[in-house]
Amino acid sequence: MAGKGGVTPGAARLHLADGVPLLRPEEQVFEAMLDGWRNQQLARNLALSTINGRERKVRAFAAHADAFPWSWSSMLADEWFGDLRAVGG
Repeated sequence: MAGKGGVTPGAARLHLADGVPLLRPEEQVFEAMLDGWRNQQLARNLALSTINGRERKVRAFAAHADAFPWSWSSMLADEWFGDLRAVGG
């Protein structure tokens, strides 16, 4: 069942097109991944506060790791959790 403009409600749209060079590929792919994840969560009718909180956590981890998700490892996660315990008590 399509909505306005023939778009199905809750459907994820194309974020990256084939054959188009990216200026900052890693950053742009990361942002597209987060946009797609946000759309999936919206389609599940999750609260904006839940979605925003999750995105903040992912961005905080990415900043702490100084790496994009495809470079993350269990060691980076262990360091992150250790730092959170040290700061949070």
